[in-house]
Amino acid sequence: MESEYPAFTATTLIHADGLVINRDTGEIYGYDCKPSAYQGRPDYPPELSRCRSVDDLSAFLKHVDRRKLPPHTLHSLIDAQDYAHGVWRRTDLDCRITLPMMNTLGKLHGLVQYHNVIIMTQADLAKSLGTAESNLMKKLQVLMDANMLRASTSRTGSDDIRKGEIKLTINPRLIFRGDDYARERYAKDWYLNPIDKQAAFLATGYLAIAA
Repeated sequence: MESEYPAFTATTLIHADGLVINRDTGEIYGYDCKPSAYQGRPDYPPELSRCRSVDDLSAFLKHVDRRKLPPHTLHSLIDAQDYAHGVWRRTDLDCRITLPMMNTLGKLHGLVQYHNVIIMTQADLAKSLGTAESNLMKKLQVLMDANMLRASTSRTGSDDIRKGEIKLTINPRLIFRGDDYARERYAKDWYLNPIDKQAAFLATGYLAIAA
């Protein structure tokens, strides 16, 4: 059976939006029932660092198979607490991770779904931490002052966070859900790009634990 289309090479004719089109000239040769090569929007995974809302994080996590992640344990957090206590005993530098800090960090540990980022509504975070929403930032500020946590809302931080939501980034030496290689990269970036240089300097003494 003779072809209904002109004798062009196979790569010259393309199928787009139900039409057979000459790729070089744009001339339309007829209709075709094949799905368009340009149909639909590519579902590219967003970057975790660029997530600015609960929806952004949800879209990102669709591309992550968390079943393949290492076990999400408290070992790093407990090691950091023990190390800080040892520094305090040896040097009298009070850099301890106190019990209230550990309680908050332990709850944040349970909220981390991937790497060291949490994005949720401020109301939900306050509920998870067992505090009033009006007291949330005060509770987090203790960790922020010790360079253990960075928080951004629509009112604070440089990120364009959706109103009513909050983005937390935790020091990866304390809490990190991912492999050791990624954790080391995140830790290096954390200390090379501190928000508060003085707090970073003080915290380095007890959080820079050897891998």
